[in-house]
Amino acid sequence: MSSRRFPWLFVLTLFLPFVACTDRGEQPVESQQPGGVPDKYIYKAYNSKGDLAVSGTMTLVGIDTTSVSGTWSFVEVLPSEKVGPQVGTGNLTGTIQKSSISINLNPGWVDNNVFLQGTVSADSITGRWMWSTFIALTAEGKFQAIRTIPTHISNN
Repeated sequence: MSSRRFPWLFVLTLFLPFVACTDRGEQPVESQQPGGVPDKYIYKAYNSKGDLAVSGTMTLVGIDTTSVSGTWSFVEVLPSEKVGPQVGTGNLTGTIQKSSISINLNPGWVDNNVFLQGTVSADSITGRWMWSTFIALTAEGKFQAIRTIPTHISNN
């Protein structure tokens, strides 16, 4: 009798670790899926006083389960504000761990970088931007990136 139970117990023992380790949590953005369609965001950066200093768009797409890449195109809203090299266009790289994201707007630069540290939700990324130079942290503020809905999707 015990010989009939052994194969089922053996199969269950092999299968159980895969079921137990399955992550059933929601992935906050489609960008976490490698090779997925890029997500487009409306970006707004605020100075330390809370005034809008930079606005534009950025895209993110997953490279693998913990890395993203993309592009950005930002314009200065407050011309005299110190915002670092987050004006113009460029490529970005970043890492995601659960709902935390770190983005480098100037990958490959040794100095004069703008970094975004934020929290990802289903429709937005919010956090802090930091302009870092060899001297030290030169300027910082808050940012918000709102994911746009693709125009080919209709609510009708």
